Amino acid sequence: LVEIWNGMPWLSPLWASGPRICFLHHHHAEMWDMTLPPRLARMGRLVESRIAPPFYRRTPIVTLSESSRRELVEEMGFKAKRITVVPPGVGARFSPGGEKSPTPLVVAAGRLVPVKRYDYLIDVLVETKRRHPALEAVIVGEGYKREELEAQRHQAGAEAWIRLPGRIGDEELVDLYRRAWVVAGAAAREGWGMTLTEAAACGTPAVGTRIAGHLDAIAESASGMLVASRDEFVSALDAVLRDGGLRERLAAGALEHATRFTWEATALGTLEVLAADAIRRRGRR
Repeated sequence: LVEIWNGMPWLSPLWASGPRICFLHHHHAEMWDMTLPPRLARMGRLVESRIAPPFYRRTPIVTLSESSRRELVEEMGFKAKRITVVPPGVGARFSPGGEKSPTPLVVAAGRLVPVKRYDYLIDVLVETKRRHPALEAVIVGEGYKREELEAQRHQAGAEAWIRLPGRIGDEELVDLYRRAWVVAGAAAREGWGMTLTEAAACGTPAVGTRIAGHLDAIAESASGMLVASRDEFVSALDAVLRDGGLRERLAAGALEHATRFTWEATALGTLEVLAADAIRRRGRR
């Protein structure tokens, strides 16, 4: 059995007796307050952080990154030895090709939901625009925050240069990654940061928030830059957009970093953890 614990667990140890693993990508923490009324948010935090973890003390946990493993140990009380890191892969369609945009282009992709903090990113982009008047940006994705983001864009007078195209096809997304000068990730929580690695495979460096997940999705100063504040975000984007040599070095590092991740390795790593649990259980009979 493979359980995916995404905020609220399925509590499979209480009803599944056979071999099992649990995918737990990250601790949701403040995400509860971003998405639910206060009482429900408190309940969610309590279940996720305190009530549920003890039930999983004999269940192998799989997470995506070393930084996420540290987070699960420090914030949820899991034993490090019970957690296996299996990074995600990158699809073969994400590859370099074509020409970069002739003008500075920042791309971001993901669900338009609070944890992705696209409102924060729009503020960063508006400030960056003051330093780079030719800047354009595309935020790809759908979600219930779309109307608020459109209103924020309008209020900032940014409708002419920040696009919100919604959901797009894979080919168009790959083309955007390839044309972008840099990809941006402003999330508050991530298990990894798939869009950053997909863009890296297309030869595009990243600037992302310094959070668990991003710490592994971005090879700091090699494939991109990690930031801890809005001012740092603006400064990092400014540096990458302004310095062609830096951009080329980070692009080369991004390509190298992305080659480390394949779905074949992800599948093998996952099956090894499940097989090990099956063998352990058979030995107890």
